[in-house]
Amino acid sequence: MRLVGVAWSLPNAARHYSYHPDEWLILLASYFVINPYAGEFLPGFYNYGTLPMYLWSVWLHWLSAVGVIDRLPENATPAQVAELRAQLYLWARVLVALMGAGAAVAVGRTAAMVAGVRAGVIAALAMAFAPALVVHSRFMTVDVPTMLFVALAFHQAVALHSSSRPMRTLLWGAFWAGCAAGSKYNAGLALIAPLVGLWLLPNLPPAKRLASSAAAAGVAGLTFLIVCPGVWADSARFWAHFWYEVRHVGQGHGEIFTDTGLGWLYHLTPNLSTGFGALGLIASAIGWAWHGRSRALWGVLLASLAYYLLIGAAEVRFLRYTFPLFPMLAMGVGLLWAGQKPPAYALPTRALATLALGWQAVSALSLTRCMLHPDARDQAAQWAQATLPQGARIGFPTVPWFYTPPLFPEIGALSWQERLQAAQGATRFQLIPLAPPEWNADALRATMPEYLIISEFESRDVARIERADYKAFMQLVNERYTLLRVFENEPPLLGRREHMPHDLLYICPKVWVYRLREP
Repeated sequence: MRLVGVAWSLPNAARHYSYHPDEWLILLASYFVINPYAGEFLPGFYNYGTLPMYLWSVWLHWLSAVGVIDRLPENATPAQVAELRAQLYLWARVLVALMGAGAAVAVGRTAAMVAGVRAGVIAALAMAFAPALVVHSRFMTVDVPTMLFVALAFHQAVALHSSSRPMRTLLWGAFWAGCAAGSKYNAGLALIAPLVGLWLLPNLPPAKRLASSAAAAGVAGLTFLIVCPGVWADSARFWAHFWYEVRHVGQGHGEIFTDTGLGWLYHLTPNLSTGFGALGLIASAIGWAWHGRSRALWGVLLASLAYYLLIGAAEVRFLRYTFPLFPMLAMGVGLLWAGQKPPAYALPTRALATLALGWQAVSALSLTRCMLHPDARDQAAQWAQATLPQGARIGFPTVPWFYTPPLFPEIGALSWQERLQAAQGATRFQLIPLAPPEWNADALRATMPEYLIISEFESRDVARIERADYKAFMQLVNERYTLLRVFENEPPLLGRREHMPHDLLYICPKVWVYRLREP
């Protein structure tokens, strides 16, 4: 299911980057900087842990060596480099899709150990169908790999209570928690699950508990240091990037999460209610209430609660940050199906679990359809190329980026200076970024381009908080311009939700085109 749509927004001759803003930075580190086969392990980029980058690097360099991925010729053209990027993205996403599917298997087996095979199947389906996971399993990003390692740590934590070799099981749980931390640092809280499981084991002397806890913490820490060697081999840069990320999460991400209330509530809705499903949240809560008394599950619950409290306290509240909660939530749906309850409640609770899975499947299908049909940005670019005259003056309220129709191929470059220079050097049209600063009404008044193109990514949050420069800019637009075209690619079975999480908007933003009125 995850492989359908995995080719979404791959680079081509007209657009040299994908529409996901993080993929090029991660691919750059994973393939063009590090190569474990050549002993090159330091990406020089540590905003995330490096374990997923190593996995992609091993995978992609091996595919390149056996000829599945083409090699660049000497003096390669930008279009040839874009073709290579497309191949690399595609195969990296295939690996992520496999890891997303693997997480469903891990969660299903975990629930089955406690509540039986049927509960395991339902929990696995809740992971398989969770719409946000289906979408993000098609991106070359660290979030789905992180969630897989969290799910594996939880599996060992639950298995600890029935294991014939509990110490080995404990240390495997610590290993997977170290891998989770080596993918996204705060996911190391998954270590809480096997540690809690250890302390809930009966008939274990306190000294043995303390020694085992220390051993588990040591294994997790050693694993982290191995899979993220920048901590000790490139320490100055590592800590600079690490603390930058800490400050970034604490300070916010522009206007995206400004005035969005309490983080814990925001993660419930719109993030989890959209990404996992509101019915799924209700089903999971009831499932944990009915069947969550098993001591084998307490570690999973406490680790997930600790993680939820941590991310809710942050100012950056992306949907993808909630993914380590999905194993616990999916297990709750499975528990609802199999939980011990009076017979009168069995049919309604199973009906609720079925409805939750049905909503997830419909939502995932709807979002997948968006990834298979022409993106609004591509629609707008093709329309402009076919309709607007040569040399037409087209303005943008910000420096064009991944959210802008690709009227020049370097639309996804990392540096805004590079994008600005490329836009100004375009030849088919005269492209006029009216920034920096963005939403500059004075620049618009001074240049008055014939057309304006505005993306939902640019406008949604500044409009929501009624930022003064945006209001002044749009007042001038409404006075002097006419809305000419609106391009969109909405989820057909769901429609557009005003509060769709930012992470899902990647695949379906609107694009507005305005034309200057005659004087």
